[in-house]
Amino acid sequence: MTAAATRTGAARPAPPSRPPRRRRRRGEPWLDWMTLPALIVLAVVIAYPIVRTVIVSFYDYPLLMPSHEFIGARNYERLAADPVFWTSLRSTAVFTVASVVGGMLIGLALALVTERLRGPWQLLRGALLTPWAIPVIVVAFLFRFMFEERGGVVDAVLLRTHVTGSSVPWLTNGDWALASVIIANVWSQAPFFLLVFTAALAAVPGEVVEAARIDRAGTWTMITRIKLPFLRGAALVGALLMTIQNFNNFPLIWAMTEGGPAYSTTTLVVYVYRLAFTKYDLGYASAVGFVWLVLLLGIAVLFIRVLRGRTA
Repeated sequence: MTAAATRTGAARPAPPSRPPRRRRRRGEPWLDWMTLPALIVLAVVIAYPIVRTVIVSFYDYPLLMPSHEFIGARNYERLAADPVFWTSLRSTAVFTVASVVGGMLIGLALALVTERLRGPWQLLRGALLTPWAIPVIVVAFLFRFMFEERGGVVDAVLLRTHVTGSSVPWLTNGDWALASVIIANVWSQAPFFLLVFTAALAAVPGEVVEAARIDRAGTWTMITRIKLPFLRGAALVGALLMTIQNFNNFPLIWAMTEGGPAYSTTTLVVYVYRLAFTKYDLGYASAVGFVWLVLLLGIAVLFIRVLRGRTA
């Protein structure tokens, strides 16, 4: 190294640059207080009702009586021996699982079929999303009229095509009522899965699909080995959201069957409504509602742990 180079510093490496230190702006600690209104709203809207429900569940709490007696865990003991509660729990599980699985399969099939639509044909995908935009109460009355035992569209089609020889009591028979409600619910929420899977298919790397085509992968192999692995995360998120919605789906069931006949379509949310606002037994309704909340939280935690395990 020459003396001139040493004097000018041309051969000396430049010291590594340090990232600029973040300067704390004056008054920035007060930015934390900006979240206080949101926290207050969450506490009032979510935390207080939950705590109040837990407290009321330990009381004999007639809604129209001024006095309420503390009875401890007696409501929960009554719940364990209540056959209607177990019937409602079974109906909730069947309704939720069948609706989520049915909607997911139909939505996946529609997403795969409409994946390559281009130009004006994309309007078809928009038309398939229409049921998701229809209010639930409208869907309920639409299918209620369609499933009328005499004069309904479904019965008319089945009779004219000689599939059945007589009218089917869709909404007045316990064996058919739950299936009818599930069909209406699947029709309503399948477009949601269509939307989710369409977005997930658009995120599949193009080079992976192109490599599979070069290897002459068939349609079935392309779907099962290439595309489906990229859709599992979206399927888990969609299933979680629809599970929560179906657990809380009150207007569809109430407008179609009111939980009947003979509790065959009574889910937990319908049972809580009947206890609280028909029998005015708010203490027992709170106990059922708290168990319902714990079950829903457990399912949500399970979904989240599975999703985290896939992204880890």
